[in-house]
Amino acid sequence: MSTVLLSCKELSVKYSDSGSSVDMVVGQVVKIELPANASTGNTWRKIMYNDSVIVKSGKPNYMLGDDRIGSAGVYYYRFEAVNAGTTELIMEYGSKFDDKKEALKIFTLNINVHEVKD
Repeated sequence: MSTVLLSCKELSVKYSDSGSSVDMVVGQVVKIELPANASTGNTWRKIMYNDSVIVKSGKPNYMLGDDRIGSAGVYYYRFEAVNAGTTELIMEYGSKFDDKKEALKIFTLNINVHEVKD
């Protein structure tokens, strides 16, 4: 997945896209959909990226998959492109109580941000 969608204000990326690259323009938002189960005590913790290229936009949003107790759901994270440049976004899924425990999942995304050309 390496596409610039200039007319699209928000790009969508899923966990299955981990390891891929996206091209964005300044002002665009990438929405990342990541599986999780809040009832397990695990969450998407350590989030690393170059904040001179992208910034987190709002708080993460968690949606349950269904209404059964203990069922899995999805976290939605949004990042806005603020300056031209390149960054690797790295996110770890694991214990929210002990960030020294090994991550259960890792999500990575290479982000290339371009200036808008008139």
